[in-house]
Amino acid sequence: MSPGGASATLAAMTAQARLAVLALAALLLTGCTGGGSGAETDEPTAAGTGTAGTEATGPGTETTGPGTATVADQVMAEQATATPGGLGGEMTLTLRSVEVGGGNMTVRWALRWDDDAAAQDATVNYHELGISPATLVTDRAALTAYRPYCTEGAWQPEDASAVERALVTQDCARTMLVSPLDRVFFKFPNHGTIESWAILPAPESRPETVDVAPVDGLPLFTDATVTYLDGAE
Repeated sequence: MSPGGASATLAAMTAQARLAVLALAALLLTGCTGGGSGAETDEPTAAGTGTAGTEATGPGTETTGPGTATVADQVMAEQATATPGGLGGEMTLTLRSVEVGGGNMTVRWALRWDDDAAAQDATVNYHELGISPATLVTDRAALTAYRPYCTEGAWQPEDASAVERALVTQDCARTMLVSPLDRVFFKFPNHGTIESWAILPAPESRPETVDVAPVDGLPLFTDATVTYLDGAE
C-alpha cells in the first residue's frame, strides 16, 4: 500500500487515530522512547536536496540540465551503525523527508543492511534485528510526540487495566500505517536498500524542525526540517 493509497483508510478512522498524538511527558514516564540508542547525530541538511542530473557524455549527445529529484534521491541525513541483534555488518539509516499536508505527516526513510561476511542472498527481518518500525516524531518545543496512525487499538488507551492497555497497544503496533510493517515475513536483503514510509498526525504547532526516530531500536535524527506541502511556513 502506497502513502497515497492510505487516504481511504485515514478517512474511515475514528477517534482512536487521535491517540497517535502523545504527551511527551507521559511518553517518558512509560519508558516508550522509540529512539533506539539515542546517539547524537549531525544536524540534517535541508529537506528536498536532491541529486543533480547527469551529463550525457557519448558522441553526438547534448549536455542535459539538472534533473528533478524523486523521493528516493533525497538525503536529509544519514547514519550507519553496527547491525543490532548481534548480527554482522552494519545498517545504514537514511532520512528522506518529513512532509506535512492534508492534516497528516509523512516520514520517508531508507534502511540498508550490508554484511560482507554473509552470503549475497542472505536476509534479515525486524524480529531478528530486535527493531520495530514504530516511528516516533517529537516536537520538543511543544513537548509533544507523534506515533503512526493505526487501524485497530490505540497508543494510549483510556480507562483500561495494565493487561488491557498492553493488548490494545499491541493491536495498534500491528496495524500501523507503516511500510514495510511485518516483523517476520518481510526480509531485508544483504546489500539492498529498502524504501519505507509512515503516516502520522500533523504536528499541532507547525514546528520548523522535529526529532525523528524512523525505526524503534536505531538512533534518531535531531532537528529534521519539516516541509509543509501547502507552502505555509
